[in-house]
Amino acid sequence: MTPPPLPKATRDAVLLALAPRDAVDIALYGRFLAEIPDSPNVDGAVQTGHAFTVHESEQIEDFYAAADDAKLDRKRNALNFLDAADDAGAGMTGYQSLISGTFYRHAVLDRVQLRTNLRVAGMTEEEAEQTASEAEREFVNAFVEAFPEAKKNSTASTGSLPVLVLAFEGERPYNYASAFQRPVDEVAEGAAGPVAVSRLLRHHIFVSGRRDDLHAAKLLTYDPEIDSLLAELELPAVLETVTRAEELTS
Repeated sequence: MTPPPLPKATRDAVLLALAPRDAVDIALYGRFLAEIPDSPNVDGAVQTGHAFTVHESEQIEDFYAAADDAKLDRKRNALNFLDAADDAGAGMTGYQSLISGTFYRHAVLDRVQLRTNLRVAGMTEEEAEQTASEAEREFVNAFVEAFPEAKKNSTASTGSLPVLVLAFEGERPYNYASAFQRPVDEVAEGAAGPVAVSRLLRHHIFVSGRRDDLHAAKLLTYDPEIDSLLAELELPAVLETVTRAEELTS
């Protein structure tokens, strides 16, 4: 059964609300409206990969029990059998799976596609350039500041900052996940952070020597040990160290 078409006023309102010109996140992440088959789709300018640990990690099962304090209080102060048999209230047991480690995250921002989406939405070239530049800064800052929010009140995950951010530009995306096909062996190689950083930079420098389209890269760290490591390494001139997230796109 085919649903009836949306009234024109509703259709126009939906398309206006989700227009890349006024909703830059649509220009970044794309748009597909199944409810409006003839609506123009927007190809996303952002690609993101699933994060994975660079070393072997172990999942921990955290078992817990929960009881309703009011329910227990009623049973303790019951005056007769019926009161004691009152089972109203919550009570449960369960478990949650926890994992922690040094993760590799990867994201791509297609600068050409972003500007194309904005121009198609009706912006002038100057407007599209200014809006795209602002969107790039916001995207990079959000990527740097991102943290897992699941169970944040019971794990305090919101204080994490990246060990290293490597930002660079090229004619096509380059994912360095293959640098960690062999997991970091923390027993034989040392702490995962410094080893992973060394591998990542070595991989990027190696690829840069074979790809002329790769532009100068920038590095940002919030880890003092990694900062010392970067100072000790003989990094090529194409790798610039910065101290602020906003400098990654400047």
